[in-house]
Amino acid sequence: MGLSGAAWATLLVPTILGFLVMILYGYWDRITGKEYYVDDEILAYDEDLVEELKREGKL
Repeated sequence: MGLSGAAWATLLVPTILGFLVMILYGYWDRITGKEYYVDDEILAYDEDLVEELKREGKL
């Protein structure tokens, strides 16, 4: 009682695409030649946003 070809394709195609997307995401900086980073202003903004959401009871 094995799987049909369509069932194998349904299982394997999304899995393979998922791995390819993860690899692409992991090497995106090298592919584009640009580095993405988080600086102190972004971290401060996020910390302020988290504190504000806690005060409002949304977090």
